[in-house]
Amino acid sequence: MSVQAGGYLGANTWIGAEDVPALYEGAKFYSSSVGDANRSSLNSWLTGLLERRGPVPLRRVETMDPDTPCVSVCVLGSATAMADLPPAGDEFESAIRQIERLQGVRFGAVYPLAAATVSALAPVVAAAQLGVPLLDADGMGRTYALIHHTAMHLAGVSPTPLVAFGPTGESVLVESPEGRRADRLLRANVDPLGGWAALAAYPTTAGILRRAALPGTVSRITNVGRVLLQRTDPDLLISRLSAVTGCRRLGRGRIVDLEQLSRPSDGTIPAHASSVVVDETSGPRRQLRIELRSEIVAVFANGALIAGAPDLLCLVDAARGALATLDNLERGDLVDVLVTPADAVWYSDEGMEMVGLHSHGIPLEHPRRRGGSR
Repeated sequence: MSVQAGGYLGANTWIGAEDVPALYEGAKFYSSSVGDANRSSLNSWLTGLLERRGPVPLRRVETMDPDTPCVSVCVLGSATAMADLPPAGDEFESAIRQIERLQGVRFGAVYPLAAATVSALAPVVAAAQLGVPLLDADGMGRTYALIHHTAMHLAGVSPTPLVAFGPTGESVLVESPEGRRADRLLRANVDPLGGWAALAAYPTTAGILRRAALPGTVSRITNVGRVLLQRTDPDLLISRLSAVTGCRRLGRGRIVDLEQLSRPSDGTIPAHASSVVVDETSGPRRQLRIELRSEIVAVFANGALIAGAPDLLCLVDAARGALATLDNLERGDLVDVLVTPADAVWYSDEGMEMVGLHSHGIPLEHPRRRGGSR
């Protein structure tokens, strides 16, 4: 069985074929830098799989036997490469099976490394293929750039052994006790594998995930997707999104400039810096400068920092009442700038050091730390 279309997911439910559009839209909200290049093919693939094999059970971690072996799944690399070289279909299952053979276990559940982007769809694929439940939890609560940017890493869970399985049938096994080192070894192999790969990582147990993972994130993105699919007035849309996510509007205005910058990078975050400038059309009429890396990482109002990583920052097309992805912005677009609080773990000292403003080369104190309003 599956939830009715338009309904909201609870503690125990299922992900069926009719839930795929909402899952995709909600996943895009939590990584608005990603466009729709391979939306149709991915949605069709997962929908067809669920129609053939039936819905996937979605389970809270605390409902699982604590000894249940679990593994996370995500898409590693470029979405464009994935569109150019689409999955054969067995990549995610094959990556998981390699870890099973290595560790001599049989995984009883899978979970997303990041419940965002196409990486939110991949674990549903894997769960359907393996015939196991999908856990309503993930490691990021959104998307971050590196595989050790997870709550599991902060809790002392190793990402390895991990396997990256490419679309050409080749794979890479990484075993390293240090998360940063594992990420570097893995990233060096993405291009040779075809520009993207199915990643299986963070093998652990449900008992450890009870304290290490972020709960409720899969049902959250599906509920957000249901709101986004309603395509309503932007003010009503933001009000409904706020009820589900806690987001708020920083300002509304027109894009007056798009800049591709050439500032030097230390290589910590693999992204090129750029900016979007928005002139507010109402309220205090400020100029908002939006700083981009692999995501929106900071918003300045008349030069003052008002929001920044690890906050989730995104844009809504105020003319259409729909998300505006960063790959199709144009001068003159009327946008709402939204900020959504990240999961609480990311505002800890360790979390801020890992994914906060300083990790993006912005040496400023986060508004939350200086008593700024949320």
